[in-house]
Amino acid sequence: MVVLDGGSGRFAAADRIGHGLPQPPHRLLIRCPRGTPPPQTTPELLQGFHTATQITALVHWLRPQSSRRDTRLWIVTHLNHTARAVILPRIADSGQGIRVAPADFPTPSSGESRRLLRDALRLTLWRATGSTGAWLAPDELARKRADCGV
Repeated sequence: MVVLDGGSGRFAAADRIGHGLPQPPHRLLIRCPRGTPPPQTTPELLQGFHTATQITALVHWLRPQSSRRDTRLWIVTHLNHTARAVILPRIADSGQGIRVAPADFPTPSSGESRRLLRDALRLTLWRATGSTGAWLAPDELARKRADCGV
């Protein structure tokens, strides 16, 4: 189970999903290094300063796992972020067997739909070149890195 940016409501949603599964899931929190620490001890990837870099960090972390074909990810994040957080790992994984599902799957707003398209293109670029294309917007890249302390 992956929790993006670990707000307390997100951990409650993760608990709700975990209670419905036969085996308790392993949790992984992906958050900005300067973000608020989680309310409970959880393994963390302190990488990524926006959705695309968080997802690429997740895929890099999953690659060496031996039972990858059996991996199922439940994504728990802000409702406005859910569509991207579920679809982007599928793109980044390029069909290698990770099954991704949301905790809650709302209909994305028009603004979120545009971000989904943008990030889907970025992850497709990452698969082809190893870069998310963040360098194309250097001011935005610098601001997000500074905000996260990376």
